[in-house]
Amino acid sequence: MKISPEQIEALKLQQQQQENKAKKVDGAAFGEFLNQEVQQGAAQNNGAVSAPPVPGLQAMNPLLQVQQVAQVQQSAQVSESEFVGKVEDLFGKLESYAQQLGSPDENGLKQAYSTLEGIQGGVESLKKDWPGVQSENPELGSIVSELETVAVTEQIKFNRGDYV
Repeated sequence: MKISPEQIEALKLQQQQQENKAKKVDGAAFGEFLNQEVQQGAAQNNGAVSAPPVPGLQAMNPLLQVQQVAQVQQSAQVSESEFVGKVEDLFGKLESYAQQLGSPDENGLKQAYSTLEGIQGGVESLKKDWPGVQSENPELGSIVSELETVAVTEQIKFNRGDYV
């Protein structure tokens, strides 16, 4: 098989195009490339349901699956609403704790203590589920720290015997 000069020129042209693409992706242009790919992925997701990617180059390099960025952002918003729901649930537990402390029933203190332990466990799980809450959302972070302060203070008061 003979190699013709036309084939050599075509090969050189193809290599130059690949080098140009690589230069566009490197450095500061990468952010532009990423934004463009995310916008294309969002436009495709707005239409019909997309089929799963075909195994191949995308399976080998997960960075090529830029379309998943939009899904991650949506799940982050869902986790924030779940976080707020958990905080509201803890406030409900605090209200029931206060009612159990005021109850004349003998089992009221036992129930109040178990509710207090549930509040402390809830605060710990909130801090574990979203460790960067203070930096990402300072308002929610301050609410969580106040809930933790109230739970620890009530634990100390309860153990000291203030409610007996």
